Amino acid sequence: MRIGPNDKALWVVVDPTPQSTPGDIVFQASLADLVLQFKGGLKIEQNPTLFTDRKEAEIEAFGRITALRAARAIAAQAAAGRLLPGPHRLEILDGDGKLLFGADLT
Repeated sequence: MRIGPNDKALWVVVDPTPQSTPGDIVFQASLADLVLQFKGGLKIEQNPTLFTDRKEAEIEAFGRITALRAARAIAAQAAAGRLLPGPHRLEILDGDGKLLFGADLT
């Protein structure tokens, strides 16, 4: 598939914030749009990931939000002293074992 600079053929997923909804972290873009996104403040630390399939992007976004919410809930339990001592980390891996989301829960 050929993708030109103005073809809105890409779906972009970025890391969520605690207030994010799936619509906040997945959006359709062209290559030209991506340039503007980075000029406007998108940072590589937000882990932008590109997809050509909308459904795959939406699944990724849902997974990232779910992982963030789980990490926050576990961290709250830890802060309240309701977790066993020791290191705690939440990681979500894809089917190939690649890290999709990771959060330290200390």
